[in-house]
Amino acid sequence: MCGRYYLNEDIKEERLKEQIGEAVRVAARIDAPIKTSGEIRPFDVVPVIAPSSLNRRIGAFPMQWGFHHPTKGMPVFNTRSETVLEKPLFVTSVDERRCLIPASCYYEWKKLDAKRREKYAFFAEDGEPLYLAGLYIRTSDTHRLSCCSILTQNAHPEIKSIHERMPVIVPFSRAEEWMSPDTDLLGMIQNLRVDVRAEKAQR
Repeated sequence: MCGRYYLNEDIKEERLKEQIGEAVRVAARIDAPIKTSGEIRPFDVVPVIAPSSLNRRIGAFPMQWGFHHPTKGMPVFNTRSETVLEKPLFVTSVDERRCLIPASCYYEWKKLDAKRREKYAFFAEDGEPLYLAGLYIRTSDTHRLSCCSILTQNAHPEIKSIHERMPVIVPFSRAEEWMSPDTDLLGMIQNLRVDVRAEKAQR
């Protein structure tokens, strides 16, 4: 699972700066709070890259990461990619509502024993921002925000000793392909590979 991620306060990548700025402007128009840096937790409102519902132009929007399942009541902020096609909750999202959640790194916890866990941060090996694959659903909350869930998969073999799951990560060069309803979701995930490095988290 992925229960935390981080966005640097001092973003150096111009593309990501522009994306965050665009999401902030949309959030201001609908008077929604948005968190653009620091450690991100489920139910924070965050910048998300997604196609516009009007013309499918890819843009940046504020969305709430996570939501309560409408019938079961449990929090949903991660979704297993292997079984997502079986979930009625995402029957429309699988094709029409794919998104990317930008992150500087994501966190996982390594279980040391019954009482202790050790926090690790995972960064892209090439130093670029990570774009975590997700799906979003429409909601009827007062801020008119959509809510997203991060797709997960089996961890790469070299990091599996820390945690057995990891987010699905999409290179931004393939963002349009990812968001196209014509792209086979599971087929693309099976052919994605973004190398990550792990280090013990200092925060």
